[in-house]
Amino acid sequence: MKNYCFIGLILISFVPSVLAADLKIGPLILSTGMEQADIMEDLRSHFHIVRVPGAKSMFFVSQDKADRTRPIASLAFENGRVSWIERNWGTFSGRISPVEVTKALFSAIDSAKTSSGSSAVINTSVKNSHGAEFKSVHFVFPDRKVIVVTTNGDTERGHYVRIYERVDNNDAQHYGDQLSPALPCNPICPDMETLSLDPLVEHSQTDNQQNGGY
Repeated sequence: MKNYCFIGLILISFVPSVLAADLKIGPLILSTGMEQADIMEDLRSHFHIVRVPGAKSMFFVSQDKADRTRPIASLAFENGRVSWIERNWGTFSGRISPVEVTKALFSAIDSAKTSSGSSAVINTSVKNSHGAEFKSVHFVFPDRKVIVVTTNGDTERGHYVRIYERVDNNDAQHYGDQLSPALPCNPICPDMETLSLDPLVEHSQTDNQQNGGY
């Protein structure tokens, strides 16, 4: 009986880390499952928040209004609680510096390793959509993942590399083999066609809603 109680205590001690994962965005530590009203109040006091056109429950987070085309994070809600959170560790275009890309990747992996340990599964994905090819590498940790997305597009879509860390309420392994660019391939021109590539953003309709602050 004592052995069963001891095992039960061990299992209980691990449940919170499975049910909720956190991610540091600036001075704030955000967790999946947090109530929308509380987290939005904290975010508004530190950052500029922009609702994603056509996705009522999804928001971009920028340092301030002047930097709203360069989000540092994004998040979405489901049933009034945080469903997933992303931290953008780096978005690169034009003459990309390999040193800066490597620094961003190191920071993202180091952050995930610090929170989840050094064990990870690596998956790759290639998708073509709307005149662009998306190649991604997923580093899937127990409660989060780091994703590197390379966009090779036409003149309109351009060429980008984005590195981000993501936590969500779903099993990370379930999405380990899927491309998940929550930010648009062109961060200056958000569009629902690109956002719809994310399997977690279940909004295929286009919307004429203005890209205003929340």
